[in-house]
Amino acid sequence: MRFELPAGSLGAALVALGTQAGIGIGVSDPALAALPVRGWSGSATAAGALGHLLQGLPARAIAIDGQTWRIVPRAPPRPALRRAAPTLTDTGPAPDLGEIIITASKRETPLDTYPGTAFVIGGAALDANPHGGSDRVVAALPALSSTHLGPGRNKLFIRGVADSSFNGPTQATVGQYLGDVRLTYSAPDPNLELVDVSAVEVLEGPQGTLYGAGSIGGILRIVPEPVQLDTIAGSLAVGAATTAHGDPSGDGSAVLNLPLVNGVLGIRAVAYGAIDGGYIDDLERGRRNVNRNTTRGARLAVRYEPGEWTIDAGGVVQDINSEDGQYAERGLPRLTRRTALAQPFDNDYRLGQFVISRSWGKTKLVSASGIVDHDVTASYDFTPTGGPLTIFTQDNRILLLSNETRLSHTGSDGQGWLIGASFIRNDERLTRNLGPVEAPVRIIGVRNIVNEGAAYGEGTVGLGHRLLLTVGGRVSYDRLVGKTLDRIADNDFESGRTELRFLPSAALAWRPLDGLLVFARYQQGFRPGGVSVATGGVTGGNEVQRFLADRIQTAETGLRYDPDDRNWNLAATLSYARWRSIQADLVDTSGLPYSTNIGTGRIFGLELHGSWQPVPSLRLEAALFSNDTRLVSPDTSNGAAPGDQLPNIAELGSRAAVHWTRALSGDTKLLVDASARYVGRSRLGVGPTLDIPQGRYLDTAASLRLERGRYGVSLLATNLFDTAGNRFAFGDPFGVTSRLQETPLQPRTFRLGLDARF
Repeated sequence: MRFELPAGSLGAALVALGTQAGIGIGVSDPALAALPVRGWSGSATAAGALGHLLQGLPARAIAIDGQTWRIVPRAPPRPALRRAAPTLTDTGPAPDLGEIIITASKRETPLDTYPGTAFVIGGAALDANPHGGSDRVVAALPALSSTHLGPGRNKLFIRGVADSSFNGPTQATVGQYLGDVRLTYSAPDPNLELVDVSAVEVLEGPQGTLYGAGSIGGILRIVPEPVQLDTIAGSLAVGAATTAHGDPSGDGSAVLNLPLVNGVLGIRAVAYGAIDGGYIDDLERGRRNVNRNTTRGARLAVRYEPGEWTIDAGGVVQDINSEDGQYAERGLPRLTRRTALAQPFDNDYRLGQFVISRSWGKTKLVSASGIVDHDVTASYDFTPTGGPLTIFTQDNRILLLSNETRLSHTGSDGQGWLIGASFIRNDERLTRNLGPVEAPVRIIGVRNIVNEGAAYGEGTVGLGHRLLLTVGGRVSYDRLVGKTLDRIADNDFESGRTELRFLPSAALAWRPLDGLLVFARYQQGFRPGGVSVATGGVTGGNEVQRFLADRIQTAETGLRYDPDDRNWNLAATLSYARWRSIQADLVDTSGLPYSTNIGTGRIFGLELHGSWQPVPSLRLEAALFSNDTRLVSPDTSNGAAPGDQLPNIAELGSRAAVHWTRALSGDTKLLVDASARYVGRSRLGVGPTLDIPQGRYLDTAASLRLERGRYGVSLLATNLFDTAGNRFAFGDPFGVTSRLQETPLQPRTFRLGLDARF
């Protein structure tokens, strides 16, 4: 397209470029935004125009996704500490605009050669509202779904690979990472706030070769902003919200990047907090807006570059406290229920990490270690009708140790290789109490310990013109120990076993035309087994049982078309999965949780994604996800029958969005976004007891943002039509069989936000 970019400051020229091309360009460093530029006019792609504009400047552009760029310093090894705008240099290499890189592939694979379905969410999509955690990613991708028990207690699912609606000792189906370090193993989504995050990457389908156990649905990787060793920078953001039929809410965050030894040592600190006002009333207890949530957290990153090596250390602390459940009951006034007791929830998450890396040209060594202390506590009302107040509490204490060391090489045109080894130890203690509120009695619990060691490798080679072959494999050795807790010695139960597995993978990527990729992929994934409390048992008898490992095999084919000379793009994926010995966390007829294998299932999936930019300032997006899941060989002891649908995955999901940008004057611009997401029908669980419908609702949102230099003000509205809906048909396991529970959408909410960068 034709560009007319004015001379003046880089910030003003970037605003003009973004408006004319309809893309988002972020500059977090005000010194860069103040750089003088000569301007440029001519015909080029958006990337080409950005390259001309940055020619000769100490800055480079990083592509976040197809419509979003970030401008960062091009720093020498020992630059001067920058507190003011540097002078313009007339010489120097052209800026490296880079490509859309899938770093979750562990060898920085360009998206235009990646033989699979991947999404990178970043830039303005994350900066507009720093509060919301995983819900913001779920809202952007129809193939990504979640339970809705509450923040910090949900389970994430990708592409129809959903085991159950309940939390228990089974491993998650989605592997979650912060940078190179694993966040969880057998715990619910910690729902980390996406403050100071450059991107979130989602890989769909099993990722067993590279990620091992617990990635049978896919990977969600959070990429935090790195420490800058030569720049003092920071930001502040605050927001206030009002919710119809509920209490007000507020949130705030602060970021500080500080070099300690210029070019050698620096820190980056993040702190945030939020209060989400409740909107559910309890009629029996006469209390209003009981489901109030509080989130507090902080991250600290330290980077040390003594020479050729880079050493990153840091930690995460986050606490989520929910005063009560967020479910209502049908047959009562909207947003109300009747319970005898409050049902609070607490999620305390701690992560420490240490990563060391070094590059030799295009070859890179990374060794990442992490330690997680995760404590998840929940309480439920067990009071019988007309009986004394009775409470059930469950505490899941998890200690996760992990290390991965890998060596990778990135070649030309998507070729390269990767070898690595990993170790994981996950120690989970699940304790339970049941009885009077004043003195509940400890009942049987379980402890599961998993030690996993693995070696893996993957390589991509060219097979003639525009054809790439990728093959890989992983050898995994697991030692599993499960034992009972809180029972007399002569009834102690312990189960120990080992599992040795080989997970192969293969993929073809063909580029018949510039901008067009056609791919086919085969991949496997698995989860190790364990022990759980048996159905029907509370205090005596044979109350524990083993559940077996499960395994999934997936074949998929698809295409992505994104030509440089067109103003539209399209992606489509068709997938089939066969899932054997499916592990599931269930509840028995009394409401007590247990874990078991429910049989073998199959999953068909179809995804379509596309965007169109009719004029530079306007972009339209649309996505569709169709899913057909069935149990083909069920375990009938759990009440499941052939043809039963797997839980929590809608048969149909779709999303449409509109993005409009307008330059007003100088470095001021206006951004308008609107979206609608439809979630089709799903069921709570397998078997007749849990065949409870949910879904079939439309979720809407719109935002207005005004930016002027380093400052921004935004107005966000969610659930524009104040839809009730039923996101999740579960809130209290001891009342779920009444089929009255439902989790409504948060009522219409308006949030006003202010932010500033320095």
